[in-house]
Amino acid sequence: MDDIIKKYFENPKKIEAVKPIEEYILLITFDNGEVKKYDMKNELTGVFAVLRNKNKFNQVFINDVGNIAWNIDDSIDSSKNWENQIDLCKDMLYLESVPV
Repeated sequence: MDDIIKKYFENPKKIEAVKPIEEYILLITFDNGEVKKYDMKNELTGVFAVLRNKNKFNQVFINDVGNIAWNIDDSIDSSKNWENQIDLCKDMLYLESVPV
């Protein structure tokens, strides 16, 4: 796995698009043209428990640092209160997602 990680960081990928599909699965398009799926069903605990609400899960977006994110409370401006946003690292998503 260390070689895979080392190779990835020689040319890290950016997320170009994200779309919620199926049961808590994200379809992610990367800047190299790859499209991958990331299954979050087993990660909806702790800070991510709020995403059990399908409407909230479907509000996924790419944040200003290029990670996949959600605002916890829509009435709070996440640009002023960073604790209102939860995110998943783009690098981890690329390495742990499954090609379509």
